[in-house]
Amino acid sequence: MKLYEIDAAIEELANSIEVDETGEVLTDLIKLTADIDALKMEKKSILTYLAKTILNMRGEAAAIKAEEQRLKARRDKLAKKENYLLDLLDAECMGEKTDLEVATLSYRYTTKVEVYDAKRAVDWLEKNNYSKCYRIAEPEIAKVEVKKLIKSGTAVPGCTLIENVSCSLR
Repeated sequence: MKLYEIDAAIEELANSIEVDETGEVLTDLIKLTADIDALKMEKKSILTYLAKTILNMRGEAAAIKAEEQRLKARRDKLAKKENYLLDLLDAECMGEKTDLEVATLSYRYTTKVEVYDAKRAVDWLEKNNYSKCYRIAEPEIAKVEVKKLIKSGTAVPGCTLIENVSCSLR
């Protein structure tokens, strides 16, 4: 999907950017900048083409995301049908292992713990020295509230405000 026509040399440079499977960019920014500077073009033209490249990538990413959502909806629909049909098979076989030639319907029994009164359980486990059977969550800092405190002039030990600058293209 292309929204804009892009200079071939800049498009080639953009396509030369390597990204590994984790999303880490492998291409050296200094070398790429030098390659862009080596182009015999006016700086504004280069910047315009780079912006067009970014906008094209955004458009392509949006199209891919829409397709992912469509496929996920389709997969979810199939999974619901599958579960419904499995329930139908289960009802027909009434809990009995059944060989269906193409597949075998079988049953396995599982056990899980359901905690209906966590406080009572933790109190008992603690009293009887079963500390491995429960965890106490670490407190979480409400960063929005701490930010308000710091901005109002209150010093909060262990916390500081950090100013960032972000670049956006619209």
